Order: sequence, then C-alpha cells, then structure tokens
Amino acid sequence: MAEKIVMSLGGSVISGNPVNIPYIEKFSRQVSKLEASGIGIVVGGGKIARDYILPLRKKGVTEFVLDMLGIEITRVNALLVASIMGIKGSSIPGDVETAAVMLERDGLAVMGGTEPGHTTDAVAMLLAERVSSRIMINISNVDGVYDRDPSKNKDAKLLERLDYDTAMKLSLVPKGGAGPNVFLDPVSITIARRSGIDVYVISGRDLTQLERILEGKTFHGSIISDH
Repeated sequence: MAEKIVMSLGGSVISGNPVNIPYIEKFSRQVSKLEASGIGIVVGGGKIARDYILPLRKKGVTEFVLDMLGIEITRVNALLVASIMGIKGSSIPGDVETAAVMLERDGLAVMGGTEPGHTTDAVAMLLAERVSSRIMINISNVDGVYDRDPSKNKDAKLLERLDYDTAMKLSLVPKGGAGPNVFLDPVSITIARRSGIDVYVISGRDLTQLERILEGKTFHGSIISDH
C-alpha cells in the first residue's frame, strides 16, 4: 500500500526507567518494512511528562504552563525516536506544516507536540489531514476501544469497529485521569470525522499489527470509521 501513513506513538510505550531503547529499535525496523510514500510519526510524552506535570499541578501551576512542559518532553522523546531511526540532525519540527514538508521531501518525519490544548493524537490527526493520509494509526498501551473501562468492568467489550459518533460519545465520558480506556480526545475525533480519516487503535506490544493493518488483514484492535 504505497500511500502516506501517519502514526501517533504513545510515550507510554517508549518511556520507562531506563528508556525502552530495544522497543524503539524494533519499532524502527517494523516501520522500515512498510510500503508507504511517506511516514509521519508524532511521539507522546508518556510517564516522563506525567511525572513532571502531576506534582506541579498540585502546586497550582497553570494548565498552560503544564501543557508547555509536556510539549517539551514530547519533543525530547521525538528526538530520541528520530535519532534511533537514523534521521540526521537535531531539529524536530515544531509545527505540522514543517513536518509535512519534511515528510513529503524525505519520506519520513518525526515530531512531538506543537501548542497548548492539542494532544499529540490531535497533532497526528492534523498531520494526516495536511498530507492527505487516509489513515492514522494510534499506537499506545491500549489495545483498542472498549464500551466501558476494562480496568473496572471485567465484561467490558472490545469494539472492533465503531463510527465517529460512537467514538465521540465514549471519548466524552468523564475520566479520572489517564487510564486504559483513554483512546482519543474529542478534538482528534472531530478532525478525523471532518476529513474522513480512518483511525486504527492498537497496542504497541505487538508491532506486527502495523503490517497486518496495511495489508488489509485481520488485526487485534479497533477501527474508527464511517464506512
């Protein structure tokens, strides 16, 4: 499938103590196998970001400043991933347009967050929209979209396919912070819906799912689409 692909790589799957270098190397090898005319990767902040943000929030630091802190951490993570993937230089795109130009010129772009109020999932969706990608693959520690929080409901059902309206309703359910049922924020779903972008939600534990998605094979996870 020779088309542009955009991925949101959750910080939760690469961060740790120490940083999960073997995983990033495996991810890099898997991405190199994909047949695509261009690949964009937006990297999240993960546990490192939360370790900074949560105690500062308790101290009354404004959400704007906390967002800026998180963005800087996503860019550090993006530089880590880009370096392991062999991208030369130390410059990480700070906006979607710069990343889009890099993707179309070099075939590969890795970036982090951009501005307060936008999650890295939303940034990935905007990048997909900008480069006319038909799909966005969300890779995190969540293996799909559930009808209820599976950590609290043993009979929670994995939704293999759902439309944008259903995804929006589930996304708007109040959450007690980050958890296993958090898959996409409402802004991301709005962008996907307006441009008809199919969203795949998969766990990063099994990277062969990437290949299965692009080959049109059955995969473990969820797809958000209206067709």
